[in-house]
Amino acid sequence: MDPRANELAGFESCAGPFDDALLRKLVEMIRGSADPEFAFVRRLAVPWTAPRAPLRELRVALITTAGLHRRDDRPFRALEEPLGDPSFRTLAHGIAREELALDRGYVDPKYTAVDPEVALPMRALQELVDRGIVGASAPRHHSFVGGVIRPLPGLLESATALARELREDRVDAALVIPNCSICVQTAALVACELEARSIATVCVTLIPELTRVVGAPRSLAVHFPFGAPLGDPGNAELHRAVLAEALALLDSSRSAATLATSRYAWRKSPG
Repeated sequence: MDPRANELAGFESCAGPFDDALLRKLVEMIRGSADPEFAFVRRLAVPWTAPRAPLRELRVALITTAGLHRRDDRPFRALEEPLGDPSFRTLAHGIAREELALDRGYVDPKYTAVDPEVALPMRALQELVDRGIVGASAPRHHSFVGGVIRPLPGLLESATALARELREDRVDAALVIPNCSICVQTAALVACELEARSIATVCVTLIPELTRVVGAPRSLAVHFPFGAPLGDPGNAELHRAVLAEALALLDSSRSAATLATSRYAWRKSPG
């Protein structure tokens, strides 16, 4: 075991061997480009918190790894820190698109910069609130950035600070949305830390095999490409449907490590 990957009790490193070809490729890529001793981080015990009420009564926050922040906010250091920037930024619910720094080099130009809803579906969440499916939106949402190769201890420290903000906003549950391959690990680790602090979570996952390795309380596996975890840009109906599908796990999940699969597909309207 790599001692650096076990800097805090309750975690262990996991370098394989993996049956899944994508996981093997991801490990090889990161070891060749950023960290020769890279291994995934696994939580030894996955926490689970029962939501305090049905979804229609819960206040929900969104957490993304898309590198979103206000234009006047401190930039992420994802391009300067080869092992990753584990910090997060806070965004007001309904923030205008022109207030977001979508031109930053760490924001996906193909999908997120075209339509931020693919990674931070605030409009979709508000529509679910207006329809009575979700109780309320949090007044603030939050964004990490991609490329966190060494998550410990920085990501856990950020998750602790994030949990404080969520409690200040009286948030009951959070949807954690990864935007890249290694972001799947980030999302799972953040979700576990929030869940351990009595905030129920659901993770979207772009690589369900990695979610199984790292461990997450509740997850929905989607069939979309990296950079567009809620579906193709401009497809508001699809964003809303996938968001509702993910949040429904708050009502249906009964134990830790729940992993469901989305019924929606890329560039197809829900039906």
